[in-house]
Amino acid sequence: MPTINRRRFLANMGMGIALSPFLNRESLAAAPVSLTPRSPVPRGYLLVQDVSTYNQSKFGAISTAGEARQLFGQIAGRLDAVEFGSLYYDENDLRAHEVVAREASTQRVDLWASTFRMLARVRSFGAIRQEFQAYVMEPSGRIVPAGLSEDASVKPELFFDILNPEAMDWFLAEFRRKYLDRMKGLLAGLFFNEDCVPYLAKKQNWVRFDYWRNATFSPRVLTLWRDYCRERQVVQDGKLVDKFPVHEPGMVANGAGLTQFIPGWNVPAEIKAGQRFIDLPRVQGVWRHWDDFICDLFLKNWIGRLAAAANEVNRGQPGWKGTLYFGLQYWSLPYEQVQDPGFTVPQINVWGAWGRQRGVDLTKLAQHPEMDAIVCETYPPLAANQEQFVAEFSRITHAAGKTFGVMLHRDDNWPLSLKEEPLRWALIEKYQPTIITRYPLQHMLPGDKLYSAEGEDFFVRGLAHYRQGHS
Repeated sequence: MPTINRRRFLANMGMGIALSPFLNRESLAAAPVSLTPRSPVPRGYLLVQDVSTYNQSKFGAISTAGEARQLFGQIAGRLDAVEFGSLYYDENDLRAHEVVAREASTQRVDLWASTFRMLARVRSFGAIRQEFQAYVMEPSGRIVPAGLSEDASVKPELFFDILNPEAMDWFLAEFRRKYLDRMKGLLAGLFFNEDCVPYLAKKQNWVRFDYWRNATFSPRVLTLWRDYCRERQVVQDGKLVDKFPVHEPGMVANGAGLTQFIPGWNVPAEIKAGQRFIDLPRVQGVWRHWDDFICDLFLKNWIGRLAAAANEVNRGQPGWKGTLYFGLQYWSLPYEQVQDPGFTVPQINVWGAWGRQRGVDLTKLAQHPEMDAIVCETYPPLAANQEQFVAEFSRITHAAGKTFGVMLHRDDNWPLSLKEEPLRWALIEKYQPTIITRYPLQHMLPGDKLYSAEGEDFFVRGLAHYRQGHS
């Protein structure tokens, strides 16, 4: 079995690999309504990304009580919470992680454990077994193992199949034993950071996500798909579907007998500015079932099970606020679920809404009994139809009775814009989110090259005004 050392893992991190009725018989029962009492989240709860730990103070992470004391001392009282993760999860890393967490607790800063790049970090909980390998499909229809490396000269590492129930049995047991149990009482929640079905190809806002490059073609997924089709009597040309669907007849010859041609995959190859989302063509027939199957399986096997474990471990903890899904607008909102007829593909950045193509059914995710909050992450400027994205997220979240949040303050490599800032707060006032998220934390700290004293003053005043309940 291939192994991965820490140096190679950290190199792979830079790639940004994304992270039922179809489970085993013991899992077929409907998910119970969570009995975990949640600590209330106040209006204007500010959650900032992020604080990372590691066994050494490098790669932008901290590792000591002194560093944590200095950092949390600077931000205590200015925010409510931070996204909190470790670059790796072996014993030395977790020892530093716990030390930092205890300092945050003394400063009364809430910590939301992060799933950021968790897929690439699964191996830090133990060796991935061969039967837990994920698979993708080449454009030709050939099914091949998925790998962490995009370099053809490098032998791919085993790539964890998050849709495999038995794989999740193993990972969840290790994650709970090594992390959740250890961190009990130190965390405020679990922060799902853009989790979606892994996609092993280039991503562009206006270009669809091709189903064949999703990591959805393992032998275990095929058995679950067959179960799904049999239970729902999914047929094509009068015969029960029992193979992976492909949209081109020529792909079947390369599928090793595991694929069949299915018409009806109507996702537009590209979208153009000005198109109405409600007018875009949608998949039909068996393809609608395939999307339902993948979205449901991803939700139940990955998000649902991690959320349930975190809530169960922290049941009764006074500061536990539950779970939160933080989704980037264009790959978590499904265009099929847009209801506003005036919502068009924006001219600026030409954002799509490809949720179901990434395995995310936002409506079902919001309705999941273990999910407490949904945050719409946007990318500036607001003129790129950000209000329409926020409005659809708000509608879906509130319809499910869950807590709504927004990220309008995403400022990757620039200071707070005094032009954009009043527009952001006006939109916050209009949609009344409970949770406000912001990125990155370091720009809030004096001494950072992108720190703006004037911008921070505007932000502080805007947040204080909002928390007072003015609208």
